[in-house]
Amino acid sequence: MISIKTKLFFVGLFILFSSCSKENEVDFVAFNIYHEGTKVDNGFNQIKKIIETVNPDIIGFTEVRNYVGDWTTKIQQALKESNKNYYRGYVGGDISLLSKYPIIDSVLTGNGRIGKFTVDIKGKIITVAVAHLDYTKYACYLPRGYFGGTPNWGEIIDSNSKLKPIKSIDSILSYNLSSQRDEQINDFLKSIQNNATPIVLLGDFNEPSHLDWQKNTKNLFNHNKLVINWQNSIVLKENGFIDSYREIYPNTVKNPGFTWPSSYSKNKSTSWAPKADERDRIDFIYYKGKGISVLKSAIIGPRGYYVKNKLSIKGTENDIFLASELDWPSDHKAVFTRLIFK
Repeated sequence: MISIKTKLFFVGLFILFSSCSKENEVDFVAFNIYHEGTKVDNGFNQIKKIIETVNPDIIGFTEVRNYVGDWTTKIQQALKESNKNYYRGYVGGDISLLSKYPIIDSVLTGNGRIGKFTVDIKGKIITVAVAHLDYTKYACYLPRGYFGGTPNWGEIIDSNSKLKPIKSIDSILSYNLSSQRDEQINDFLKSIQNNATPIVLLGDFNEPSHLDWQKNTKNLFNHNKLVINWQNSIVLKENGFIDSYREIYPNTVKNPGFTWPSSYSKNKSTSWAPKADERDRIDFIYYKGKGISVLKSAIIGPRGYYVKNKLSIKGTENDIFLASELDWPSDHKAVFTRLIFK
């Protein structure tokens, strides 16, 4: 029979380890704020309310334009007034970071499209990289019958206004590589070759994942029976990066996790391909390093997407949405992931 003293000892150990576990949990958010929320009325306060509600530890922002002063400082100060204290990170481009933990270093990589921040989490040093990759040559529109680049962005490929999907995988992937996304990823990877710290890479990649375009989805979402191994997600996988959302939800049919094109707090479509189902997951939180695991992942934002220019939630019934009842300022959903650093 176990003595009361022994029982108390084990209870104490349980409390200790439970406490340590929670201290090692860090919540990350990747948030494209659509021109700083200026596309909707009161967008700044909408962004502030979303952050207050989700209460993440680290947030990577994209489409930070600094139209009137330093936007990241403004949102930092606004949150401080609500007793949400964050450190500010900005190193150039249209990307920035807020962190509840000190930011001790920052540098711009990815040919100017990926900000790399060194963060001290209670003595645990990690690298957080925020990416906003090239939006041109948006190749996942080609199999849907639309051009994906300037000057024809969003125009139907067939001159007779009939959808004429491109079904040559080689042509689609070649067009994808004509963007700067691969150069930006490769430049970032070179910058971390000697990096011994855990790395979290998050942001708007403007390119789907190969995990979402396999046999089980070839007849869905206007993939037009194509299986496409999008190059940049494969390169990241080959370099040890794990897609946090797909780690939790590997079934791409049951949990598509779309982040584009989102409904938002304005009675206007965000679609660029109004005759197609263009839904895709193009915002990600990746992680790499020993002793890291993902505990939870979710989509932040309303449940609605534009499908053939009409609002729909079809096919996303099993996805988990945070802050879904709040006014939403962006054409992207945000992504939430809770990581454990052991």
